[in-house]
Amino acid sequence: MPLTSTPLLSPEARLRLAELPGLGGGNAWRIAAETNPAADLPVLLADRPLTGPDGTLRREFSLRELDALADAWSAWYLDRGVGPRDRVSIYLEDTFAYQVHLTALARIGAIGVLINGRMRPGLALGLVRRTGSVGLFTDGERLALLAGKERELPELRWTALDEEVGTLGVRAPKPSQLYRHGDDDPVVICHSSGTTGNPKPVVWAHRQSVAGARFRLINHPEQEGTLVLAGAPQSHSSAIAFTFYSLLAGVPTIGWSDPTGPGIARGCATHRPNVVLAFNEALSHLATHTATEPADFDSVAVWVNLGDCGHDAHMRRLMRLGHTTAPDGTRTPGSVIDDGLGSSELGWAALRRVLTADTPPRARHLGTRVPIGEVAVLREDGTEAAADEVGLLGVRSEALAHGYWNDSDTTYRTMLAGYWLSGDLVRRSADGEFFHVDRAVDRIRTEAGDGYSALMEEELLLAVEELADCSVVAAQDRGRTVPAAIVTLRRETTAEDLLRRANAALDRAGQPRLALLEIAPTPEAVPLGPTGKVLKRRLREKYAALEEYRPADPKAVAVTAAVGHGSTEALA
Repeated sequence: MPLTSTPLLSPEARLRLAELPGLGGGNAWRIAAETNPAADLPVLLADRPLTGPDGTLRREFSLRELDALADAWSAWYLDRGVGPRDRVSIYLEDTFAYQVHLTALARIGAIGVLINGRMRPGLALGLVRRTGSVGLFTDGERLALLAGKERELPELRWTALDEEVGTLGVRAPKPSQLYRHGDDDPVVICHSSGTTGNPKPVVWAHRQSVAGARFRLINHPEQEGTLVLAGAPQSHSSAIAFTFYSLLAGVPTIGWSDPTGPGIARGCATHRPNVVLAFNEALSHLATHTATEPADFDSVAVWVNLGDCGHDAHMRRLMRLGHTTAPDGTRTPGSVIDDGLGSSELGWAALRRVLTADTPPRARHLGTRVPIGEVAVLREDGTEAAADEVGLLGVRSEALAHGYWNDSDTTYRTMLAGYWLSGDLVRRSADGEFFHVDRAVDRIRTEAGDGYSALMEEELLLAVEELADCSVVAAQDRGRTVPAAIVTLRRETTAEDLLRRANAALDRAGQPRLALLEIAPTPEAVPLGPTGKVLKRRLREKYAALEEYRPADPKAVAVTAAVGHGSTEALA
């Protein structure tokens, strides 16, 4: 049976659910199945089939069937001695199965540790170790990559393979085995992207984990006919938050398992969604490197950009695809961008902007505060920055995660003046609009003044039309810090021409000039983490000594003849 809008809750039912005492991540699926009048109709289509309790592979599930599947897995985990507060690491191929295991573990009081299946095995083992997981649920491919090192972890009691589970059977925990969560009880551990170092285990609690869902239930009802392609990695916090919301609200959803740009394109062509949720990295790749057939995206009205805020140039290319429909049925070419700044720690977007065809370009514009929380721009001493002064983004919100598991030092170092620091450098205009300039760890402190890599990237993408994408990082030239960029192209040109025009744009923006610009041979030459973010620390290592750097293709590199008191002529 195809997905329809029948399970969508009425505005009155949404409000009752949002105000329901005790609702949280530990019981959200069960409450969704108990309160939705259409709980027996399909609401989820998993593009990678899931094995049902009877052992058959299935793609479509109703709320009641999802609840029964979670029950069967809960019983399976109980058979292995898993109990309240035990952590179990889940390390699989990216599918909706992550959401099922999270829910199955949470309802018996255990805590799933969701590890991105694309993560390097050494980093994955680090998360298993730091969370003290008693069990590891994985597959044969990833177990082979671990090369037996999981057996060296003293707290790991068992390892199980997905392909060896067999038939679960129609089973459920006894009522006495279902855990009754308090508001602050942990229900899942997700992880940060790891772009600045080792991924950090982020704790989500019962009530906090559905704070975003409660907010959206009240404030953002879907229209009749909505079909969402949920294209974020299923192990990621954004997928967790949206899954809680979509099932509680009865939103027909495609649980997608390929979060890349080409994967999102395939999902749009196959399922014809009108709302697409994806990471900025996937949407940027779709806008710049993926061969697109406009007809494949004709159904899309809204792109929801998750995680990092998108570059304006990329988002505007994406907006040329799709159609919007007015209340009177009039269709207008072009789509809308719903762009939010969030993270695993923030739990829900703290800042949001909506881009339409009439929105003027504004470099690194984040929009305004989402009413779910409070937002401040802070100096390093905790005082509030003045209008247009660059400072640290601080957030107070009921959606905030409860810190890092087994790492109180990092947890408390991330707090300032009662706010959680997101790690972003921002400024706020006098009229309350926020603008992103960089991640704090990526700021480039040069002799000529601070350079903000994200702002520099935005200015370059807006000014140099041949660029598909670019990454700017702090490089070292004879002990001095200078900016360097690696770029990918939409159209061929020379590195020398790009560097000249790039530095002219940076001069206009008041940012330091690039010492080096390198054209990457392919997009794959730019190092990415498991969630698709550029690993700038790897690029900093690559450009750690420009005076000694010898590129594979000298014609792909251009250098500034002199920067500050030194020279990079040795690269020429």
